[in-house]
Amino acid sequence: MPTLPNDISDLIKDDLSLERINELKETLLKQKSNIEYQLNKESSKYYGHVQESLKMLNISKKSVKSVKDAINEVNKSSVENEEAINRYNIISEATDLFETIRTTSSIYDKIFNFDSLLNKLDNLLEQELENDPLDTGCPYLLEIHYSLTMARDFQDQMTVMANVSTEDVQRTSRKLFSRISGLVTKFDQLLTGLINDIVEMVRSEQISLVIRLFKIFDLEEREDIKITVMRNVIKKKEIEADRTAIKKLPSGVSGLDGSSKGKEVEYPTDQGIYHEIMNGTISTRTQPRGYMNFFYNNLKDSINEMFISVRETYSNDKKYEVLNNLDWVFNELMIVKEHITNFTPGRWNIFNQYFELYYQELNLLVNELVESEPETLLLLDILDYDKVFQANLIADFGFTKKTVKSVIGTEQKEKLFIDYLNLLVTKMSEWIVNLENAEFEIFVERTTPPHVDSNGLYFLDGTKTCFQMFTQQVEVASGANQAKILVGVVEKFTGLLLKRQKDWTTKIHDEVDKILKYNELYDLDPQNIPEEANVPGGLIEYLTAVTNDQMRAADYIVAITRKCSALLNKAWNKEVTEYSDNALDACANLVKVACHGMTNIIFDDLKDPYTEIFSKNWYSGNQIKQISVTINEYVVEIKPHMSNIAFNSFIGFIIDECFLDYIKALNEKHSFKMKNNKFSDAIKRDFEILFELFAGLINEDQKAEIIDRRFRFIEIFMDISCEPVDSVMEFWKTMLLEYPETPIDFLEAVLTCRKDISGSERKHLTKEGLTYQDSPEIKRNLKEMIDMGIEPLFVSNFVFEHSKLREAD
Repeated sequence: MPTLPNDISDLIKDDLSLERINELKETLLKQKSNIEYQLNKESSKYYGHVQESLKMLNISKKSVKSVKDAINEVNKSSVENEEAINRYNIISEATDLFETIRTTSSIYDKIFNFDSLLNKLDNLLEQELENDPLDTGCPYLLEIHYSLTMARDFQDQMTVMANVSTEDVQRTSRKLFSRISGLVTKFDQLLTGLINDIVEMVRSEQISLVIRLFKIFDLEEREDIKITVMRNVIKKKEIEADRTAIKKLPSGVSGLDGSSKGKEVEYPTDQGIYHEIMNGTISTRTQPRGYMNFFYNNLKDSINEMFISVRETYSNDKKYEVLNNLDWVFNELMIVKEHITNFTPGRWNIFNQYFELYYQELNLLVNELVESEPETLLLLDILDYDKVFQANLIADFGFTKKTVKSVIGTEQKEKLFIDYLNLLVTKMSEWIVNLENAEFEIFVERTTPPHVDSNGLYFLDGTKTCFQMFTQQVEVASGANQAKILVGVVEKFTGLLLKRQKDWTTKIHDEVDKILKYNELYDLDPQNIPEEANVPGGLIEYLTAVTNDQMRAADYIVAITRKCSALLNKAWNKEVTEYSDNALDACANLVKVACHGMTNIIFDDLKDPYTEIFSKNWYSGNQIKQISVTINEYVVEIKPHMSNIAFNSFIGFIIDECFLDYIKALNEKHSFKMKNNKFSDAIKRDFEILFELFAGLINEDQKAEIIDRRFRFIEIFMDISCEPVDSVMEFWKTMLLEYPETPIDFLEAVLTCRKDISGSERKHLTKEGLTYQDSPEIKRNLKEMIDMGIEPLFVSNFVFEHSKLREAD
């Protein structure tokens, strides 16, 4: 802080040492340097302003001089012209007299023909008012407007002239123009009807009428602007003239008799306007007629009447139905945007005018619904309408997220959020429980087939309803701008969804078990099945619907997560992502449960042919053909009704179960017939049939993922089964390198069925195979496979029921 002179004087008075003086000197020098810097900085700043001002002053000086020179030049030309013509003043006065005579003659002609003009106008107006403009197109509209405008212009000018004349002239003028007001009323009535029907005129393709109507208002607006400007010019001229006259009067002369005291002159005066009429400056109206205000007021009244009619239609118990019947508003606005804007001047910004009027009425209507204290679900409907309203504005009318408006209003919307969110958690739990009870009842009874969407996919109502509800709650929470509430909604719903998935898993297992139990009883004695063991059909279709629903649920979850992520910071996003991942895992698991259930049902029908695999009959039999036909029948029926992603998972289950049941036949310990390649030829025959089956059920781009990996396993299986004993370990190592999840049971089962391998050899090879399976290399491969999320192959579920190795353990 700078040191003041008083402070310095106080310092001098103190008893200071030399060291203290030096210290103070340094301080004062620093302060001085700082002050000088600030002074220089401010001086430079204001010096720049001064320079700029001087520059502008010089420019202004040059401009004023230029204007002055131009005025002098005009005055000089005027004087020269006057001097160049002999008797200029006489000629000028004669010209003025001629103009007065011509003006008087014109006024006489207009007065003489005025009554017939009004009669014609009245007839045309009556004719147009009697007809429907949507049918006739109002053909005389421009003629009526032109004639009426001419009549009113004449009235305006004559009224001004009468006002500066005698009272007798004024009475004559009023009598002459007494019919004008009635005709103006009829014309306004005609315009009001046309304004009310503008949108309908566009729909009826009366485009010419729309253009003519807007041309009238455009002309009226421009004429009003011109006369407003002219009146302001006259006003300023008269005020300046009066001020000059007052200054020239001697002191005390003005208003000595008190006659002007208390009177206020209204500018422009009739005398000033009369002078401009006689000069020819004013040739039309003498004051604005305000037809643009007339247009907007009638447009507002028209839209207000529409909403009054809406309230009458949707009153009492039906009042909330109005939210589902307001599409007409967007239709009207779309016509304005797409068509009417093309017929109006850009300065009108006609779409915004229409939009604001509709918005005001919608806002009033919706807030009336809010104030009527609706139930919770109706609050959601109101919020949902607000969402649809804003979405339509953005999608169809070019609004942005910054400019879009809530139809409810910001403050009222906040109150609505608070009212709803207080009941949110309780209501969600109640809704989920009720929904689950209803959908499980339908799933268990299966009295009707599942629903089919436009793509032919089966679906149940529950998942869509569940996520519609959740989406609504997310919309509410996100709109409330409360991150904690939004994350709380996500957390609560995720918990309810996980519980719902567990309940679905239990229900699917129960229903599949019932089917399998029924099949078992049917195989034993089809005539004596207990009544309670009977089950309704259609479980395959319903399980297909469940898989589709879970794929939809996953899409819903991803969409909702993205929406939430865009609204939350990193800390909250981490929680939402965790909840989302848990929910997605639950959806994927339920798809697997449903696919597994369908697979169990399908392969329960194939128990008999599978038991004959590797038996004596198998080498010349058609077991795999029978299996293939049955699988194809099921899959061909299911595929059109299942989503592609779910079908890929399902076909994977089918192939895995098909191959697993195939190698499970090793448990029957049938001996492989190696002579003449019988065994290898039979396996090739079987898997050619299966390859043809499965290759025809999936797309080519999915072949490597779904088929090739599984059939490669069969190739190695054939090598282990058919190649010489001394090469078995090499093929086993190849098997583990490519499929580290393969259990040792599989090797033992194959070796057991090979009669060319003795018991001791089998025991030795099995132990050697186990040693390699436990090697670090194979364990590392297995871990990498798990880390990459690669699903274990079907062989991982193989168990050799006659394992000697397990018995030894």
